[in-house]
Amino acid sequence: MNCVPILPSTLSRACFAVALIVIFIMAMIPLPEVLNAFSFQDKLEHSAAFLVLMLLGWSGWPNRPWPVAASLLLYGVLIELAQHFFTLNRVGDPWDVVADSSGLLIGGWLIRLYGRRDALSA
Repeated sequence: MNCVPILPSTLSRACFAVALIVIFIMAMIPLPEVLNAFSFQDKLEHSAAFLVLMLLGWSGWPNRPWPVAASLLLYGVLIELAQHFFTLNRVGDPWDVVADSSGLLIGGWLIRLYGRRDALSA
């Protein structure tokens, strides 16, 4: 991808690291009693989180979108395994990994779209 990210890579990498930590903590703490607006709200939240991670990861490492995506997919799998084995109140869910993947795919699509827009304006 030859398009230039909007944020400087140093800032993107710092935000990426903070987002990884915050998302892991949120995945491991006990679930609060919240009212779900719709049945697949959890999956939408997973997709949104991994979309943000993908965009931050690409912005931090713009020439490495596929290694970023693959690493994030592994991160999602590891979160589900950690929930299954290391928490008493959370359960690893393979469908969460599917939702994570959809966020990564949407992020990749947005990056390609941004790259095309960038190429057309050059």
